[in-house]
Amino acid sequence: MPTLIISEKNKAAQRIAEALGQVTVINRSKYLKVYQIPSKNIYVVPLRGHILEYRNTDQFKSWTNSDPREIITKPNSIDKVAISYANPYIKALIDFAKKCDECVIATDADVEGCNIGLFDALPYVIKANRNIKVNQLWLSSLEKKEIVSKYRNLISPKWSWGETGEARAIIDAIIGFSSTREVTNTFKPILNEINNKFVSIGRVQTSLLYLIYLRDREIEKFIPEPYWTITANLEHKNYIIKAVHNENPFIKEKESEAKAIFQKIKNEKIAIILNNTKESALINPPTPLNTSKALVLLTRILRTSAKSVMNAMNSLYLNQIISYPRTDSDKYSPNFNHVSYLENFKPHMNYGNYVVKLFRGNRLKPTIGKVDAGDHPPITPLVSLEQASSKLENNLQKKVYDILARHYLALFGEKSKELRIKLKLSIKDELFSSRLVSLTQSGFYEIAPFLKKPYQPAFEIEAKELPVKEILLDEKATQPPPHYTDTTLLKLMEKEHLGTKSTRPTIIRILVDRKLTYNIAKNRFKITEWGKFLIQELIKVWLPFLKPEFTRFVENLLEDVKEKRKTKENVVSTVKKIFLALFDKFRNEKNAITIKFDSVKANLKTTMQQTSQKNFPQTTSKCPTCKNYPMKLVTTSQKKRFLACSDRNCKTYLSVPKTGRITILKSTNCLKCGFNVFKIQKRKNNKSLIYYICPKCWSDSFKEEGTNGFCSNCANYQISKEQCVKRK
Repeated sequence: MPTLIISEKNKAAQRIAEALGQVTVINRSKYLKVYQIPSKNIYVVPLRGHILEYRNTDQFKSWTNSDPREIITKPNSIDKVAISYANPYIKALIDFAKKCDECVIATDADVEGCNIGLFDALPYVIKANRNIKVNQLWLSSLEKKEIVSKYRNLISPKWSWGETGEARAIIDAIIGFSSTREVTNTFKPILNEINNKFVSIGRVQTSLLYLIYLRDREIEKFIPEPYWTITANLEHKNYIIKAVHNENPFIKEKESEAKAIFQKIKNEKIAIILNNTKESALINPPTPLNTSKALVLLTRILRTSAKSVMNAMNSLYLNQIISYPRTDSDKYSPNFNHVSYLENFKPHMNYGNYVVKLFRGNRLKPTIGKVDAGDHPPITPLVSLEQASSKLENNLQKKVYDILARHYLALFGEKSKELRIKLKLSIKDELFSSRLVSLTQSGFYEIAPFLKKPYQPAFEIEAKELPVKEILLDEKATQPPPHYTDTTLLKLMEKEHLGTKSTRPTIIRILVDRKLTYNIAKNRFKITEWGKFLIQELIKVWLPFLKPEFTRFVENLLEDVKEKRKTKENVVSTVKKIFLALFDKFRNEKNAITIKFDSVKANLKTTMQQTSQKNFPQTTSKCPTCKNYPMKLVTTSQKKRFLACSDRNCKTYLSVPKTGRITILKSTNCLKCGFNVFKIQKRKNNKSLIYYICPKCWSDSFKEEGTNGFCSNCANYQISKEQCVKRK
């Protein structure tokens, strides 16, 4: 019988069709191709994601002639309508539904995909053909063997999953439309001043902004507390062993004690070893990757946005390179056939030797995670690709694939082994300790070195005493918590149940796009003055809405719909009732917000303009003058460049070379002055020339004779493997 298959994207439709038979392409419009399999009487119609969305009805379209509160109370305030590009897709669904006896929903196999297939597309199909039979194709990958197998074993539609997506869409539309209007109308006078059209308010995004505000406030209010440390650098063969005083850190009240101890031992040359213990420890390989773990791993290693990483994984999935990247599972089912996938990697240029060793050792079972959600396996590489493969479309995809493949292979690896040496020492009766951890067996680190922590060289200490090279007394200060990054925001959102594994990267990006947060350095987020002002005012009157407890409560209700414990209608009604009380709280107390408008307009306008400008790369080194803020590498519109303190009130500037591409080596500092070393790369006589400078030494050279900041000319130190080290 004629069958209509509905997929979520064109590339997925093409993969499904090609797996099922010989394909004929029917061009329906410029962007819409329908894939026909004549031998099996199948038509595969792709969508373009959602083809419907919730909008306000005509009665509620006006922001001035309708009451935002009635968006919550009136059932006719929102309606589901076709998106602007949807008409060709809707017409194709109707036309092919009339020809077919069966409809197979093959949209993405998650809540959002079920919602698109069952609640966006299927109503048009059923309206055109009320007798059509409906099933679902549940795919964990776009491999031919998986498509063929799953097509032979279609499942009943996952209605509760689709209803979960529908409930979320309705709830977020009602909350977003009503609160955005109400808050926008309240802030209208100041919005006009800063050239913003509206205030973007959302159940998840505003709660996340509140948490970012709390972290930024903690940083701003942080008062550094001085403390002192005493360390001893000990010599053993060609190695330096760092030992720390047992009383470290010495707080402010113990400053005199620290200085007295230092005076007592500063000239000592021998450290007596009181105790020397060593033990071996085994490190287990990692567990399989679900979506959340993959996003955290990839954003941490690649230092790029969660949105970019998610897009890269989606592309790899559509190109049949990895399994479905949206999964809660980090545990494989017992019948998963790993051997066939591992066999693919045997000839691989970089992974092959490791995989051959896995087979020799019969290491063909992976580590076990905690959750087998039953929807999809953990994220798995399906094919073996070299880095030069044309199937990897860009550098980010190459890096993402390499990490995912190596991580997967690490699941089968041997445990790594550490040697841990603990020394208890005495320097003139003052007790010190040292902990040395070295890697004695690579195990799974061989294939996944990005999982490895820093290790000391492997050696053992048999001596009873060690020479003291130097003893140092350092004055330091406590540090505030760091600004959030994509990685730490993803962890925070998972902990607080904000958003879903699929939506979290998008929500982080929305806050930047709407000028509520910005990047102060690569991948580090700070709230803008506008976002700060907004949250500070909302805290006064709407704290229950800002706190993550409300959105966590909603997510739990949505999970109840998915698991068939509650109905969509019941959950939507419950949330509307609770949010109406929150909305009324805001409306009843919002007069407290208008007090500060006149005093902050000018400041907000200036700072909004500043945050919209280019974000300059920052050093990890503090300004040598104020010693509080990092320096940033500024490039002007006239192509001039220099280092400036990121505190605008501090007028400290450092010179940098006028030409050449600059890379800030944030992993190493000049051992002479402590500032970041810069790598300069330029072309000369058609050849690449690389040299290194310390900007602090470079700038000082204009005041002091005999120094010029070139690391190659430094008398005491040199750059080796992009690290500043002492000359031999």
